Amino acid sequence: MHLAQEKGIYFDVPVEEAAIDIDLEPDQDLTQYTDDKVRLTKYYGLVPRDLFEEATGEKAEGNSEYIESIVIVANSGILLKAEVNPYMMKDRPVVAFPWDVVPGRFWGRGICEKGYNAQKALDTELRARIDALALTVHPMLAVDASRLPRGSKLEVRPGKAILTNGNPSEILQPFRFGNLDNTSFNQSAQLQQMVQMATGSIDAAGIPGSINGDATAAGISMSLGAIIKRHKRTLINFQDSFLLPMIKKTAHRYMQFDPERYPAQDFKFVPSSSLGIIAREYEVTQLVQLLQTMSPESPMYPLLIQSIVDNMNLSNREEIIASMQQAMQPNPQQQQLQQQSLQVQIEKELATLEYVKAQTAEVVSRVQQNQVETELLPVDSETKRYAAVMKGLGQDPTEQEFNQRAKIAELALKQREIETKEDIVEMQMRGSNGN
Repeated sequence: MHLAQEKGIYFDVPVEEAAIDIDLEPDQDLTQYTDDKVRLTKYYGLVPRDLFEEATGEKAEGNSEYIESIVIVANSGILLKAEVNPYMMKDRPVVAFPWDVVPGRFWGRGICEKGYNAQKALDTELRARIDALALTVHPMLAVDASRLPRGSKLEVRPGKAILTNGNPSEILQPFRFGNLDNTSFNQSAQLQQMVQMATGSIDAAGIPGSINGDATAAGISMSLGAIIKRHKRTLINFQDSFLLPMIKKTAHRYMQFDPERYPAQDFKFVPSSSLGIIAREYEVTQLVQLLQTMSPESPMYPLLIQSIVDNMNLSNREEIIASMQQAMQPNPQQQQLQQQSLQVQIEKELATLEYVKAQTAEVVSRVQQNQVETELLPVDSETKRYAAVMKGLGQDPTEQEFNQRAKIAELALKQREIETKEDIVEMQMRGSNGN
């Protein structure tokens, strides 16, 4: 501090020795000196303008009532330094990160603080159990002292002969203070689980039963989900409260004091972190369960396998992923063969369909022909009857007139037959066009 006063960093004012600090316990590994100690308090923040100008004797720029400044005080009452914040963004070069946010407490609650009470109770429980083991594990000996030989030294050891005045079963008797209570062991397990849950250091042995008391798949999945959620919350808190502000302040310092190498620009920093071991195993388990619900022929099946391999810590992971991607890419020759096979199959199905249509049209045509022949049977019978009548008349005077009339009737019947056949052909044409 004296060297800083000589260089003009601190004000040249007399500074006495600091009082003994009883708030903080000294480090046992370091040598503690009681002489020439000065307690420095560094303050970064707003200071009233009148107090600042009175302390420095200089008029500060601006019209604000408060000035963003840096103040250093020795021994809680001696001003060593007061200056306007020299940084470019007028930000304070302090980054504080509470692991667990507590309203009204700047430092929040730390990991050790969260597990302190549970760990103290666990230590007490184990020490009490160890003390009880000394009295309960090794049996003691109850003796009728009036029936022992005078001057005998009572000891219990292998091969030792104990002299008694009478029946030894009546004089000597093993004695126990009682058995060790199993409740203390169960309490120790519960306290250990509380420590692990408070500090986030839960391991694979502590995961089963942390939710429902059973090592089932659903219970382990719920436990892992709660653990990962707590880890993710802590990670986000760390990024927002410590990592991003520190990187941003550091970048501003480099831009201000080394502008040639770090030109001033407006950067937006985005943190990127990888999954932890527990989260990685949990995600692989979820992907494997999803993989069991679909067929290997599904297009999503290779993608899920690739995701599983990507989350594994394998030495040749990149080679496996590259091989899988290459296998997923279609082969041009195989694609061409598949297209040809598909085209042949389509042509075969079309030919079968045309054959079925032709067979159907032929059957329909035969049915229509049978219907027409059935309709022509009365006409044929009538024609034969007219012919028979004509043969039976003989040489009558009116034969010529009758023959003429018969020919007219025959022509009429033929005309009717022709029209009927035309109707049949038209119906067949319509049926073939409809098919």
